[in-house]
Amino acid sequence: MKMQKKKVLITDDEPNIVRVVAARLQAHNYEVICAYDGEEALERIAEAMPDIILLDIMLPKMDGFEVCRRIRAEEATKHIPIILFSAKTQEEDKRKGREVEADAYIAKPFDPQRLIDTIALLINAPRA
Repeated sequence: MKMQKKKVLITDDEPNIVRVVAARLQAHNYEVICAYDGEEALERIAEAMPDIILLDIMLPKMDGFEVCRRIRAEEATKHIPIILFSAKTQEEDKRKGREVEADAYIAKPFDPQRLIDTIALLINAPRA
């Protein structure tokens, strides 16, 4: 029996970052779904129900904090792990990430192995 690939939604408005991260995740046997703004991210989540969400903070149409808030507000999606993924590394941004109940915060530029490890850890962890 073939194992179902875990689905990762990458949301970033920088196509190069999406491409690099997608290639890395596909090499680790993840199915990748891409979105380039906050509204598109919510549409992709509703369509595909990813196993984990990688979410930039500075996005067109709706920022990552608001996307995170909306995911947590919905019964169908509140359990999905969210990694905020951003060049915004001030303590204020990390605090705001905790307030919107993100599961992890990874600063850009990022260590690709740390990203893979964090995804693997969160995707397999039960969410309270």
